[in-house]
Amino acid sequence: MKRSAVNKWLLLAGVALSAGSAQAEQAASETVRAADDGASGGTTGDIVVTALRRETTLQKTPAAVAAISGEDLQARGISDIQDLATAVPSVSFGQTIGQAHIAVRGIGSDVVTAGQDPRVAFYQDGVYIARPGAQLGGMFDVDRVEVLKGPQGTLYGRNATGGAVSVVSRKPTDTLEGYVRAGYGNYDAVTLDGAISGPIAETLTARIAGHYEHRDGYGRNLVTGHDIDNKREIALRGAIAWRPSERLELLTTIDYFRESDNAFGLHYFDQGNPNVQVLGLKLGGLAARNSRNIYSDVDPKARTRSWGITEEINFDADWAKLRSITSYRKFKGFYLTDIDGTSVQLAYDKLFENAKQFSQEVQLDGEVDRFAWLVGALYFHEKNDGAGSEIPINSVVAGGPFSLRQAFLSIGDLKTESFSAYARASFDVTDWFKLTAGGRYNWEKKSISDVFQFDFSRPYVPGAPIIPIPPFPRSTSDSFSGFTPSATAELRLNPSIFAYFTYSQGFKSGGYNIGVAQAAFRPEKIKSYEAGVKTTTFGGRLKANLIGFHYNYTNLQVSQVRGQSTLVENAAAAKVDGIEAELIAEPVRGFSFGGNLSYLDAKYKDFLSIDPINVAAGPQDLSGNRLTQAPKISYALFAQGKWNIGDYTLTLRGDYNRIGLQYFTPFNNPIVAQDAYGVGSALARIESAGGWSVEAYVRNIGNTKAIAQTYVSSGMFGFPVLGALIPPRTYGLTLGYKL
Repeated sequence: MKRSAVNKWLLLAGVALSAGSAQAEQAASETVRAADDGASGGTTGDIVVTALRRETTLQKTPAAVAAISGEDLQARGISDIQDLATAVPSVSFGQTIGQAHIAVRGIGSDVVTAGQDPRVAFYQDGVYIARPGAQLGGMFDVDRVEVLKGPQGTLYGRNATGGAVSVVSRKPTDTLEGYVRAGYGNYDAVTLDGAISGPIAETLTARIAGHYEHRDGYGRNLVTGHDIDNKREIALRGAIAWRPSERLELLTTIDYFRESDNAFGLHYFDQGNPNVQVLGLKLGGLAARNSRNIYSDVDPKARTRSWGITEEINFDADWAKLRSITSYRKFKGFYLTDIDGTSVQLAYDKLFENAKQFSQEVQLDGEVDRFAWLVGALYFHEKNDGAGSEIPINSVVAGGPFSLRQAFLSIGDLKTESFSAYARASFDVTDWFKLTAGGRYNWEKKSISDVFQFDFSRPYVPGAPIIPIPPFPRSTSDSFSGFTPSATAELRLNPSIFAYFTYSQGFKSGGYNIGVAQAAFRPEKIKSYEAGVKTTTFGGRLKANLIGFHYNYTNLQVSQVRGQSTLVENAAAAKVDGIEAELIAEPVRGFSFGGNLSYLDAKYKDFLSIDPINVAAGPQDLSGNRLTQAPKISYALFAQGKWNIGDYTLTLRGDYNRIGLQYFTPFNNPIVAQDAYGVGSALARIESAGGWSVEAYVRNIGNTKAIAQTYVSSGMFGFPVLGALIPPRTYGLTLGYKL
């Protein structure tokens, strides 16, 4: 890391420390008040998180962690990972053909093909969810969501170079409790959520929760007249906790999710090459430019189903706590969408995955006097059978007759076997100074058996025999390994000021492109330096946090459309510098306001690449170009008031989020980008002492139309720019009852 960057951060940290010291001296004897709402918005209270695999309060966690409680998620209308991105600074979200693209501090995934791994690890109740398509399920009956920023190589391991998202569900309770929430909004949106929890025997408790959502489309396919970007989903979760003794608890959880709608259709935004006319338009077809509607010869389809079972065992021995998490999960996804962007039947993409995963993690956590330690091991196995893509293409793209041909097919079986062992140890050198060191060894083996077909000789018939192109079919494998250390120094200067410095590394596995005759792409690695100051003053009524960080990224895996194929290649190094600031205040009890600001300088270096839409220009030096999904400036503001009026409680809340310019290609093409935009939301809720509540909300008040994700499709179709939009303005009412 450059010395100037270190000095700049130290200066900023010093300013924050100085500003907080005078207040801290006055408030040193005050105790931070506990709160039910999340610290990232809503109140100034601190909440308990398990981001570092043990319980700590958010303001005393030596890491950049954003935590949002379940109550705050409901208040802000956050029901999936896409909504979450609007509530957490330095986090952006997009999706393409059912694949979730989560980016943290400019480090995310831009892959549009099946079988690839993300850069931000996603966990549900301690279980790693490998498939990006399986991460799009609704979040319901949630205790909290924790977003860890920066590489998490020691505790979260593989594929966490950007960070990790951990969703923690509510657990069975010893007393009877439950709730039901029913809502109706524009686009004929119907939602229903509920849960019931309590004891069923002396040592046995259970919880059942469900979620249902049915909504009309945000747009229409003007060729067929049918809705697009609608939603039809249902989710269920059941958990049983058995406590045969005070030391032992066994928790069994089963969950199910299903979606069947016309979601994830690709919208047409522009022509990627100004000198090349989009073929469908050239042939007299229609396209709805930058519209929520589309002109497509086929309706988009999303058919996903996932389920899983998890067994968690917690045993409290005299000298340590043992935790075991065993999980089996299955995900099946099928997506269909038009990839030429016009009403002419040139091509459409069928993308499919059929993944089964098994994981077993064991942790041992102990503490003796000033010394605390944690050791663990994880085994992970995934098999993704028949994953890939089928793209029938009209032979007119090659100058032939107007006829849909067999054309493109890449399909294969992917297998991942992974093992890692990790350890972390902390020592309280003094009452105010702590040192922590850890590391993780990752070993992974990737195997592939796949075929590739490109056939214009036969008319398209679904399920026709495959005629592979040499050197296919192929069967091959490769293995990857890496060690990711971390070290942290904590300073507890007084009860009000907490500071830390962390060095960490991250590791993202290598892998294969289905249907592409190339060797495995190599793992990418990241080194991170992060310093932070967290202050809590005036009895917890004011929080001011400042974090600075620097990344060195090597062997960056970049996704590119090459001819008829989309492939991942090792093509770049990058550096990322950033600053995040957060301020939350509660000047009077019941009223709070605040916000956060993120500055991100994320750039490629040592990067030569050929732009698929301008091959004639040859290799271009992209050093200095900004990373994809990496806005330089983004910020969020909120204000919330909560008042007791007799037997009722009135809550009013407003939020505004501003996201800076984002590029979606490393060539920083302004046609494949989204200018800065802002989104506001408001909520009013009345709750009675008897448990009833009514809530009115409006989201995206200004009906802002902005691109969530976009890419340039193949040159065979004239390089149309296609992608997805953020949701439009939505509003509605929700009635609730809580036991």
